[in-house]
Amino acid sequence: MTRIRAPLAVVVRNLRIAGRRADLVVQAVAVPVVVLGLASIIFGTSDAWPVGVVDESDTPQSRMVVRALQDTRGATGPYFRSITDDPEHAERLLREGRLHLVVTIPDDFPVHHQIETSTYNINTDAMKNVRLRVTTAANLHDQLTAADGVTAYLDKARAQDVSRTAFMGGSAVVLALLLGAALLSANLYALESEHRTRKEIALSPLGASQAATGAALAGWLLSFLAAVPTALLALAFGTRATLPDLAQTLLIVLPAGLVAAGLGVLTAVGLRTHRLIQPTLILLALGSYFAGGGFIPVPALPPLARTIAAGWPPSYVFEWANPVLHGFRDAPSAVALAGAGLAAVAALAAAMGAARRDYRTAAAPGQ
Repeated sequence: MTRIRAPLAVVVRNLRIAGRRADLVVQAVAVPVVVLGLASIIFGTSDAWPVGVVDESDTPQSRMVVRALQDTRGATGPYFRSITDDPEHAERLLREGRLHLVVTIPDDFPVHHQIETSTYNINTDAMKNVRLRVTTAANLHDQLTAADGVTAYLDKARAQDVSRTAFMGGSAVVLALLLGAALLSANLYALESEHRTRKEIALSPLGASQAATGAALAGWLLSFLAAVPTALLALAFGTRATLPDLAQTLLIVLPAGLVAAGLGVLTAVGLRTHRLIQPTLILLALGSYFAGGGFIPVPALPPLARTIAAGWPPSYVFEWANPVLHGFRDAPSAVALAGAGLAAVAALAAAMGAARRDYRTAAAPGQ
């Protein structure tokens, strides 16, 4: 019974410490909220391309083209945002890179039915997207005018598709749980060093390994509280999950959080002070989110990022959790479940071993 009460007592003690030290929780709460808020506002709410539309014809036929450009939409909103209709101004903005595209409708459009397009840099992937959007607008124009009696439909979105902000929101909640577990566990363990209580704990019947376990479990539990603001913001940005999908996702995220908590203790053993621990874990978490499959899925990342993600453990958490969370898979694979569970055991064991070595050093004569 004592073996159970001892680690529970340490967990309760650490939870009380965290309750008195709000500064330990603030960063774990703030970082994922800021990341999700900025990423969703900048990249997710709308991706309308700034363009110039110059109608030199000003005829009913040309105005149909302008209308098609205005009405062409995707899952996140309009495809184009017209900035100017002045030819000289549009040309100058294009040269400066302020516009992605200038569409010019010549005065002989009713006769030849041709438009002119100029792009800022035609060799980039972004310009390929612009050309696809112009093709979509042309198809819409043909549909509006019944040109040639043929209507082309592009299937741009389906009912089961997940919006960009919803995907980023789900990943941000995973980020909040992982970062919260790692950062809070590291901070709680570091308090022992900074408050000079390691020697007393090392000489007590409790044992150093229980101190590591207590910090890791307390940080893991607190991570769920720290993730609440991120989850609420994700809901505001459209993230949704059914209860079965959420339960299946937790089978990955819960042990992954224990892995993060164990790694947080290992980080604290190595770096010792908050001013080193906090920026290190935050930067690693941000890199994992943006280059490990949280911001966009790994297959959509650049080649170098895909290579790094192949050997970066947090990337597997995103790749295992997101398809289940968003309903693309019914359940995590057996490999994912086994990998997450074994990694949790290994991380906690490593944290306990590192703490024992750390406390032996603290209890040594002259320390």
